[in-house]
Amino acid sequence: MATDIEKLFAEITNGLDLLKPQQVEIVAAHVYKRQITALTKEALEEFKDRTESQQEWEGFHARTFRQEVKANLKNSRYESVEPDADRLIEINGLVIDKHSALYNQFCRAILIGLDQVYEDAQKIVNGNFEDPVFNFESADSPGVQSENQAVTLQVAAAKYLTDYQNGWSVKHYRSQKAKLDHFIAFMGDGDLAKGGRRGLDQAATSDVRDYKELLQSTPSNAQKKYPDLSVIEVAEAARRAGDPLLGTTSINNYIQCVSTLYSWAATELDYQGKNHFKGRTKRVSGKSKSDERHPFSRVQLGKFFTSPLYTGCQSLSSSYQKGENVYIDSSKYWVPLIGFYTGMRLQEIFQLYVEDVYQANGVWVLDLNTNHDDKKLKTDQSKRVIPIHDDLVTAGLIEFRNRREGNESQRLFPDALLSGDGTYSSTFSKWFGRYLKNIDIKTDKTSFHSFRHNTKDFFRAAEISDELSEHYLGRLTGKTGEAYGSGHAVESFAKAVAKIKFNDYLDVNVLKGLNR
Repeated sequence: MATDIEKLFAEITNGLDLLKPQQVEIVAAHVYKRQITALTKEALEEFKDRTESQQEWEGFHARTFRQEVKANLKNSRYESVEPDADRLIEINGLVIDKHSALYNQFCRAILIGLDQVYEDAQKIVNGNFEDPVFNFESADSPGVQSENQAVTLQVAAAKYLTDYQNGWSVKHYRSQKAKLDHFIAFMGDGDLAKGGRRGLDQAATSDVRDYKELLQSTPSNAQKKYPDLSVIEVAEAARRAGDPLLGTTSINNYIQCVSTLYSWAATELDYQGKNHFKGRTKRVSGKSKSDERHPFSRVQLGKFFTSPLYTGCQSLSSSYQKGENVYIDSSKYWVPLIGFYTGMRLQEIFQLYVEDVYQANGVWVLDLNTNHDDKKLKTDQSKRVIPIHDDLVTAGLIEFRNRREGNESQRLFPDALLSGDGTYSSTFSKWFGRYLKNIDIKTDKTSFHSFRHNTKDFFRAAEISDELSEHYLGRLTGKTGEAYGSGHAVESFAKAVAKIKFNDYLDVNVLKGLNR
């Protein structure tokens, strides 16, 4: 027997172009049930030994989000839920003009559903999972589920990649697509087309084990070295040739990519099967993630910031050789300093514009946003505003910013050009690796990303909470309460950063550039 939501979708298919109030409520209830079910399940899995302050923090943000939803409803602002409306329409095979009244009604229905979600989220925050308000039938529509059980790996992967393409860099998109193609080909016994025809629900626990074994036998740069071989044949060829194999981090990235596809399908395609890849990336070769990459040591940091780049070099192209020049208007000079004091990702630094460096309530900040077409952030959590440490101000970052103001290019580092992979960071990353090698501090475990690991260690040594430090770095801790908030304020970050003893590693006053 068809559900109310199925009947409504059928009417729309047959030409219905305006919803009655009760039909708007049907869509809103559909949204509410799915969202609240997911939130309840997550909370039941994650809530343990919670404090009153945690409950108050999560409750506050639930109320804040509800106020935003109500304001959007009142002022007919639909941008925040248009992606949800598009997915709901696409998944159910509907054709609705985005400029129509019906489309706007879908957006309003989603907002109404979210309003109810954030109202009842307070009960979940307080641990009242047995409240009668949650006594509704399964949020899954039988007709929708039966349709999506037949979704193939090829279709799911294509929709997933399309969904995220605009938010990813070209490099990241290609990387994710290659990983998914590799898995799909594995599911087809080496045949990508055959694997693509298999259903999402056909991957079993045994497939996860077999796939991990294949990855452990797969060489680095397999596509370049063996372009004509299948993923199965590549492993055998690598064994015979004695090729270096994928490391732990790379294997984890493949597994996580597939797991993310399944998690996305559960939310966006109503996939009801199990995600057998979830939680399978913690240990692959017996090493923990903390063993895989290293922060710079105190000795390495000392040697780097007293190297010719900062004390005097021959030229930018020979910046590792001693000389008389300090290039204080070069990205090579500033980017490592910013990385050291902020832990920002390399691409995040290069995407900065002059307008992103400003004062807020007396504090100089760096604003990480996507306000320009060439900006892509790794995740939604990467969008943040962080304080500039006083040492960076002392070093002359604000003066550098002011010198850039009014120039033709408004990027903070226009000397870094866009690479073929769609990033500003690729060329610099290679130069940085060579520079570390030339000043004799390069190891297999260190790279520019090591500054990010240093920052995490600095926060830990200063006894700053994991939650705040993760938010500062543009990441989530995975706690349910984070879904209700928009992150920490700049003031909180500034107080935390002030506790870090950067001068134990770098005396900024000795930088020769200060005297130029």
